[in-house]
Amino acid sequence: MEDTHAFVVDFDSVRGQGYFGVFDGHGNKNVSEWCGYYFHQMLLGAMHDHPYLAPEKVLHKAFKRVDETLRKYSLQSEKVAESGSTAAVAFLRIENEDGTQVSFASSLASEHASPTLTPSASRQLRVPPYTARRVLYCANAGDARVVLCRNGTAKRLTQDHKVTDPSEESRIRQAGGVIMRGRVFGTLAVSRSLGNHISYNGIRMKQYVISTPYTSRTELTNEDEFCIIACDGLWDVMADQDAVNLVRRIKDAQYASKILVNHALCNQVQPTRDNVTVMVIRFKDFVQK
Repeated sequence: MEDTHAFVVDFDSVRGQGYFGVFDGHGNKNVSEWCGYYFHQMLLGAMHDHPYLAPEKVLHKAFKRVDETLRKYSLQSEKVAESGSTAAVAFLRIENEDGTQVSFASSLASEHASPTLTPSASRQLRVPPYTARRVLYCANAGDARVVLCRNGTAKRLTQDHKVTDPSEESRIRQAGGVIMRGRVFGTLAVSRSLGNHISYNGIRMKQYVISTPYTSRTELTNEDEFCIIACDGLWDVMADQDAVNLVRRIKDAQYASKILVNHALCNQVQPTRDNVTVMVIRFKDFVQK
C-alpha cells in the first residue's frame, strides 16, 4: 500500500478550520508516507512565515518546501530518490470579512507527527466571529483529485496532471523530455508529483515531472454539502458526478468513504487494479446569527 492520508481538525488552533491530504505513492512508499506525516507542518510553517500572502501562493510555497526537503533526503537515500507521490490537499480556512486569517496563534513545536491530528490540549482554540466565512483552498500535483458537491452537482477543484494533457505534453517536450508509451521516459504516467528526484541515464527526472501545484479558491455557502478527496484508484473507474451521487445521501463521512472504496474495488464493469484511498469531508452550515 503506497497511499497515505492525513487530516488535522481545528488546524492552526482555529475552531472549524481543517487540513486534509491524500498522497498516492509510486516507486515505493517513502515519499507518500513522509508527506502523510509532515506536509501539514510545511504548510503551517509557510502560513506563519507569510501571514499576509494569498493562501494559494502559500500552498505553492508549501509544495516547494516539501519537494526541496525530499530532494535533500534523496541525496542520502536511494529509496527516497526512487520514490514519488501525487498529492491532493485541501485547506478549509476560516477568514474574517476582509479575507484575513482569524488568527496565527499556534506554534510548530506543539504539532505532533501523526497521520491524524487534533489540537494540543494545552492550546486555546480561537473561536471565529459570526461574520467569518469558510473558504476551501485546494492544491494538487498529479492525478489525485478534489471534487466538491454543490447542491448535488459535482465540481472539480483540482486539475489532473498527466502526459495525455496536451499542455503538459508540450511543456515536457519543450524542456527536452521524451514521452514513450504514454509515460515520461516510459516510466511515469503523471507529469507532476512530489519527489521523483532520481536520474535516469544521467537525466534528472525532476526537470520534467515538476512539483508545481494547481491551486483553486472556493468560498463555501450552505449549498456546498461535502467534498471527496481521492487518488486515481477511484477516479480511474468512476466519474466525478457518479461519485457524488453514490454518497450524497450518506451522512456519515467515514461510511461514505468506505462505500466509494468498495465500489472502486468491486465494480463489476471496471474494477480498479490500483490502491484506493478516499476521504469525504462534510461541511456544516454556519451558525445563524
